[in-house]
Amino acid sequence: MPGIAYALIAGVVVLFAVIVVLIVTFDARSWIARDLKHGDLHALIDVASGLRPDGLTEGQARRLQARGMVRPYGQGQFRATLKGRLALLIRQFIRRTA
Repeated sequence: MPGIAYALIAGVVVLFAVIVVLIVTFDARSWIARDLKHGDLHALIDVASGLRPDGLTEGQARRLQARGMVRPYGQGQFRATLKGRLALLIRQFIRRTA
């Protein structure tokens, strides 16, 4: 029984260390903007808010779909995915703290 407890504690410590390393080395700005062009995130905001679900150009739709930030539905309309909404939240947090 004590061996299991020690293994569990060691596993938690290792997991915590991995999380800390990822947080310290994670570059959120480059993750958000990777393979996107100027205006893509603004279009994603319009789609995520429901203002303009059809507000993406063909290029924006292709780039945002490739990143998994939007998914198509209906005829030329898009919905923001959880990953897209997370990118917008991280972007908003970065802008507030900068």
